[in-house]
Amino acid sequence: MLKTIQIIALLQGFFLLFIVLKHKKYYHKPNFWLLSGCIVSMTLYALGDDDYNLFVEHANWYFFHDTLIITFFFLFIKYYKSGNTVFQLKDYIFFTPYIINVLLITGKEYGVLEINAITLLIKVLIEISLIAYLCYSVYYIIKVKKEKQLLYFAIPLTVIFIIDEVSILFTKSFESPFFLDSYGILLVAIFLFYYVLYKLIMIPKQVIPGLSADKYKSSSLKQKDISRYKTELEYLLAEEKLFKNKKLTVDNVAKRLNIPRQHLSEILNVHMDIGFQDLLNHYRVEDFISCLQNKTYQNYTLLAIANEVGFNSKSSFNTTFKKLKGMTPSEFKKQLSK
Repeated sequence: MLKTIQIIALLQGFFLLFIVLKHKKYYHKPNFWLLSGCIVSMTLYALGDDDYNLFVEHANWYFFHDTLIITFFFLFIKYYKSGNTVFQLKDYIFFTPYIINVLLITGKEYGVLEINAITLLIKVLIEISLIAYLCYSVYYIIKVKKEKQLLYFAIPLTVIFIIDEVSILFTKSFESPFFLDSYGILLVAIFLFYYVLYKLIMIPKQVIPGLSADKYKSSSLKQKDISRYKTELEYLLAEEKLFKNKKLTVDNVAKRLNIPRQHLSEILNVHMDIGFQDLLNHYRVEDFISCLQNKTYQNYTLLAIANEVGFNSKSSFNTTFKKLKGMTPSEFKKQLSK
């Protein structure tokens, strides 16, 4: 049974990697390489280890352990969130736990390192950092309410990893329980492969944020300019509250930032992964909630507050609020009062 699962995972992994490579030119490099790294590390993990190695009996292929999978998955989620189009050199530091883990196991395998209080402490610190990676990934997926199906991969992987590491602490060994090390992670890997493969075929841009449109391919924007303009844009909205202007346009904001309209559109659509109107509505809804909690507005109607923060009509306000908060403004107010 286990060998069948391994073969399925391998076939899926290779086919998925082929699909991703085929579409490489359409995606930002960090997203492409990080997803590819996650797929490759999980595919190699499917080959097996120790007692369930598919090709080489009793071979300890610890280079492909779950630490590498978790690191690639975490970084993929991180870059999916940030929208950065260039991999930052400082982010290589996130591979430190994996590298140290490999060195520990290598030392143990060749008899140059003993399992003692110090090595176990280092192991614990490694596992804590990896659990933090997983918790961040789960938190982001839940927070943005985007690609929630990834939770069916991230949560089981988190639970399995924690149980795995707790058992290692109790046994004072570097060896994982067989069932978790084989069936557990392999099954969630197969689910991830199926899910990503389906998305890549049906809705590819939702899996790897791509190069938004041909019109941005010749962009002269540099990474430092993108970061600066994003900061200035957030200041205009958060501090100066430009969103309260019901007639605010992209051109108005571009003039305030003193940049071409084309650059602002690129920053929004490519680097922030959000449309101009959606961004305004986000700030308007958050400001509406702040007003609800402010005594100054306690005698205002909901519609009056909505007009105050920049909404044009009752229908657009109600629709937008429910989309972002999952309930109507009146339901939210009742919940807030409780």
